[in-house]
Amino acid sequence: MPDQPKHRILLVGDAATRPDGLERFLVRGGFQVTEAAYPPAGHDRPEQQPPDLLILSIAAQAAGLADAVRDLATAARFAGAPVIVLVADGGADAVADALQAGAQDAMASPVHFGELRARIDADLRLRHELSEAQDALRTRDLLFDIFQEVSAALRADEIFQTLVRRVGHAFGLTHCSFVLTAPGDDKGRVVAVYENPGIRDLRVELERYPEIQEAIRTERPVFIPDVHEHPLFEAIRRRWMQQRIDVNVQSAVALPVFVQGRAAGVFFLRTVQGDPELRPRDVAFANTIAQAAARVLENEERRAAIYRRQISAGVTDVLTGCASLDALDRRLRDEFERARRYSLRFALVVIDVDRLRDINERLGQPAGDRVLAEIGAMMQREIRAPDFVARYGGDEFALVLPETDAQGGRHFVERLRQVLARHTFPDLPRGQVPSLTAGVVAFPHAEVLRPEDLFTQVEAALERGKKGEPDRIGVSGASSAS
Repeated sequence: MPDQPKHRILLVGDAATRPDGLERFLVRGGFQVTEAAYPPAGHDRPEQQPPDLLILSIAAQAAGLADAVRDLATAARFAGAPVIVLVADGGADAVADALQAGAQDAMASPVHFGELRARIDADLRLRHELSEAQDALRTRDLLFDIFQEVSAALRADEIFQTLVRRVGHAFGLTHCSFVLTAPGDDKGRVVAVYENPGIRDLRVELERYPEIQEAIRTERPVFIPDVHEHPLFEAIRRRWMQQRIDVNVQSAVALPVFVQGRAAGVFFLRTVQGDPELRPRDVAFANTIAQAAARVLENEERRAAIYRRQISAGVTDVLTGCASLDALDRRLRDEFERARRYSLRFALVVIDVDRLRDINERLGQPAGDRVLAEIGAMMQREIRAPDFVARYGGDEFALVLPETDAQGGRHFVERLRQVLARHTFPDLPRGQVPSLTAGVVAFPHAEVLRPEDLFTQVEAALERGKKGEPDRIGVSGASSAS
């Protein structure tokens, strides 16, 4: 364990009024002591660490005693450090004046060093307890905000991105990410990165990250305060030297995430020189977030298991892995009743894969089936946990999107197009991907009185998308306010 840092004490005021031997007494007591005349200079620079406690030595008869105490007690550059006033004369009245002006403590000459040390310890202990209580309140509020944002995201990749962004921002980190991996793996899959949100699926060699390997191996959190001295990093440090890599990483944290009793990923943090120092309480907070990520992974696995059971029960389309038409009919009726009863909203989207028949004719039916299956798998990855996707026809898919309006349905189609454009289909020439046409209807809707009416409206919207809409997305426009 590293040595406990020394408390910093700033001695302020007239040295002539200071008790003899005070500085020597404090240094021998284990404090880091600096001196300054009043008003103290040099403590308004950002790089100057504020003291943990100030001791003001002053004569009671000096002009401005109360002003000096108030200045030290309220100055932002001292970050609320307690002030102890040692008055050279004036007795009890001078002590009372100092306390009324905002001093944490005050003593009149002659000062008993044993009593002073007891007061210093008590004031520092009180400040530490107050700081911990404030940190606990901030942590509670931050956790509440994070979990509220997470609950609104719902899709797994959005949740992971939210977690790393909020933790990275809260601690002022240079790097924070979430890596999916498991015992025995030599590679990990980075699914969310704080400093580069565009990274969503990056493969990394785990031998470059010994803290991740150690967290997975031991199934325990790993906290490395200094990677340049810790034996865990000995091999990678040699590699840095051999390759002449200038690494300014300072500390590293790897928090394993468990899903159904097994390690499934790591919440990964690194600081560089100049970043705020990570404290054990920060690591504990990040670990709380890591366990929230575990719940997300468990939900995803549970949803995958439900899909597998649906396939075996015949309610899932075997080719695409999406729900069957019968399952869509049941789900739409349930969503309609729920929305009508509780005054909620939802959207129904039908997507047509354009020119799939051309692919079948040019490359054969098996190639067209593989393209359709890849698009079905893509839709399942892109939907949120409460969403529902089904195969609607030969080359059509239908989606039920709870708590979504018509504009939200349009945005889903646009996002799916972007994902599709980045995808490589093994059966198609590079850069060639199918295009999509869509129809969207949202409930409540003035012309939707039964679940069947939704199909009528969305099919009409799809036809408008095919014939005339510039973005090939038709939206049923006769919606009413909820």
